[in-house]
Amino acid sequence: MIVIKLGGSLEGGAEMALAGAVQEVRRRGWPVVLVHGGGPRISKRLRDAGIELPFVNGLRQTTSEAMPHVVAALAECNRDIAEALARHGVPVAAFADGEVVVAKDVGRHRTGDVAAIRVDPVRAAVASGRVPVIAPFGRDAAGQPYNINADHVASHIARALGATRLVFLTDVPGIYRDFEAGDLLLDTTARELEHLLQAGAFSTGMIPKVNAVLHAVQHGVREVWVVDGRDQEAVRMAALGMSERRAAGTRLAAHTEGVTA
Repeated sequence: MIVIKLGGSLEGGAEMALAGAVQEVRRRGWPVVLVHGGGPRISKRLRDAGIELPFVNGLRQTTSEAMPHVVAALAECNRDIAEALARHGVPVAAFADGEVVVAKDVGRHRTGDVAAIRVDPVRAAVASGRVPVIAPFGRDAAGQPYNINADHVASHIARALGATRLVFLTDVPGIYRDFEAGDLLLDTTARELEHLLQAGAFSTGMIPKVNAVLHAVQHGVREVWVVDGRDQEAVRMAALGMSERRAAGTRLAAHTEGVTA
């Protein structure tokens, strides 16, 4: 099982790379699950509605007033991604109503976290030969929706499904030890990422992604990649887990930490 998280910042720029990688992975007989973000579209809808929300450590502090706009933006993203994959001959199963993620209230209004993942509908879609396309929000036991960081959702889904590989497609070449100096991490370790995180090396938007990478490898995912979703070869390299690769993207392999899956 391979889980791919498509960053909302790519806004269609990764369509060819994503579709090509998904097709090749499926040809090899590996099931694929796709989780997507939607930050830019959410921001636009909120601006149009005159709503301003702060970010804390890279997480949007969502309110009840804002939540309908968040849900609408994510549903729109989900539909567009599903249609794009379908155009390339990839059969999809759209999950756009928060039905996969059980959310929990963490005291940040409607910004929640993952309490559990409902794996049965996802596994059923995979078993039918389709690629699940999952929007990153969830509902609590009462059915109330919560906005959840898409990187966190992808990490929890990869864990729940027992995925071998988790790939983050974003708008930068990977995780940087020092972004201003262009010091890109290629093969890294959990220990190194934890040290850089504590040292404040990452900008706010990268903090939840690094935490999601760490969560995945610490809970059984064997390999996690962060690559530029617009770079077709980098996306293919990550999706296939190529050991022989060019200097692109960041990879953390669990075996380097003494972790088995």
